[in-house]
Amino acid sequence: MINIKTGKYISSLCDAEMVQSASPTTSIKYRHVKKSHPITETLTASYCSGCIKCWHYLSGQCLYTIRERRQTLGLTYHPRLPKLVTVGDDTKLILYDEETRTQERIFQASGAPDMMNGHKSRVFCVCFNPASNHEIVSGGWDDTIQFWDVRQPFVLRHITGVHICGEGIAIRSDGKQILTCAWQKENAVQLWDYSTEKLIANLEPEVYKSQLYCGKFINDIFFVCGGSDNNYIRVVDLRTNSTISGIKNLPGGVYSIDIGPISATQLKRSRPTDEIDLPKLAFCSDKAIFEIELS
Repeated sequence: MINIKTGKYISSLCDAEMVQSASPTTSIKYRHVKKSHPITETLTASYCSGCIKCWHYLSGQCLYTIRERRQTLGLTYHPRLPKLVTVGDDTKLILYDEETRTQERIFQASGAPDMMNGHKSRVFCVCFNPASNHEIVSGGWDDTIQFWDVRQPFVLRHITGVHICGEGIAIRSDGKQILTCAWQKENAVQLWDYSTEKLIANLEPEVYKSQLYCGKFINDIFFVCGGSDNNYIRVVDLRTNSTISGIKNLPGGVYSIDIGPISATQLKRSRPTDEIDLPKLAFCSDKAIFEIELS
């Protein structure tokens, strides 16, 4: 853990199991705080070893561990219910009930050679549709975006031609559009209609391109994305399809992005009513974590 005000190292989240069998961390997600599970200051991390650990990060205590027999490459929380989904190198999505810490369902392809009804390679990204309690979207190395419903055994539909290598899928807050940020030279940033899977636009906000690992909606107007092969992070305005802010020539690829709150300075500042305050962003590049404030 790092103090964001001073940049100084505070502590690491590590237990006896991690000391004995160290493994790269593949994803970190803060646990949603609800009345039904009000424990605060917790986050969940997945590891290449197949461990999923929930940490109380102030005390450094591991609250529980789930062990999978695969490389676990990502996870996400349900936006409203105490459930989480993990993905990994075995093509499966695994849904857990967090209250009982038990496996609820496994989602995978049927195995039929003439049907694409699930993933056929590593899965790196998974997210719930924020406007639904049942719908999940995932993507990975098989160049597909898969649409799942937890009430159905296999995928309902899919998009092809999108090579996902990190947290490169985001769904708008109203659940109507999908942003894909792919590790590919052409059409790396695309916007899709959620209900029809139709391509809305190939977003090329400038000549300076990058093969992307990650992307997120900041709000319904702006998104942020980052990648490698031109180590670059940029914020894009969807109204004009133009980059409003960016950092080039970073020390390494941008592998992870997170979005923070509106800063106190921005809240105090007097601004025209048609201007929108943007939050702080944090991202990883090479072995460093950077924080930027958009103005």
